[in-house]
Amino acid sequence: MHPHPRRLPALTAVALTALTAGGAALAAPAAHAAPDCGRAPLQYSVDGGAHWTAGATMPAESATVQVRLAGEPAAGCDYHVSLGSYEAQGPTWATSGRQAFLGWATTTLTREHYRDTLDVTGHLPRCYGELALYAVGEKYDGSDSDHPLPHYPDEPFSGLAIASWNGGTACAPAPTASPTTPAPVPSTPTTAPTTAAPTTAAPTTAAPAPVPSPTGPGTPSRTPTPAPTLAATGSDDGLLTAAALGAVVLVAAGGATLHVGRRR
Repeated sequence: MHPHPRRLPALTAVALTALTAGGAALAAPAAHAAPDCGRAPLQYSVDGGAHWTAGATMPAESATVQVRLAGEPAAGCDYHVSLGSYEAQGPTWATSGRQAFLGWATTTLTREHYRDTLDVTGHLPRCYGELALYAVGEKYDGSDSDHPLPHYPDEPFSGLAIASWNGGTACAPAPTASPTTPAPVPSTPTTAPTTAAPTTAAPTTAAPAPVPSPTGPGTPSRTPTPAPTLAATGSDDGLLTAAALGAVVLVAAGGATLHVGRRR
């Protein structure tokens, strides 16, 4: 009789299976775990790098903010940093009221690129305003519900804020419109005066002037009588005049004779 093969107990078989699996796991290469970046160890400066701080309140308003990673950041980690500029209705966060987006700047810091400058020149608030430095590469400009504007007491970068500044002065009131004053008319004309064209009118015939009467007392007014016009007879004018004078002399002589005869 052939002897029957020896069977191993079930527990022994399970143990062998576990040992085999464990050996395969030890032989496999270990997977690379992702680095634990965590919160960026960040510092910033508002005076060109003369002083660095990690305080939550910016010491002054500045159009340029320098940022840097402090300590030894983990290799393979990216740290996003942004600076947003907003116009506000009050000088503090509690009185900032409705804000308006003006502009922003963003950068990504790494172990190799550990320092940079955020510049919002040309986007600073004119009056009351806010500057927000936060650790994310998103622009909170009110464009949609995922990117709302800051509004007290809620801020879109809650938990990501690094530092902020609130302040400024009130805007000057807008000037009221004044009535328009007409420009003064110069006393001396700047152009030569225009000569009016002569108007053509019908000629007017002047009435003859009256003949003045003598001003002496007792002198009757006389109306000149035109001399009779003698008909032309073809004789000489001088002879006619002499004949007329002779007749006058004869009449005068006859009258004188008659008067003398009556006296006698």
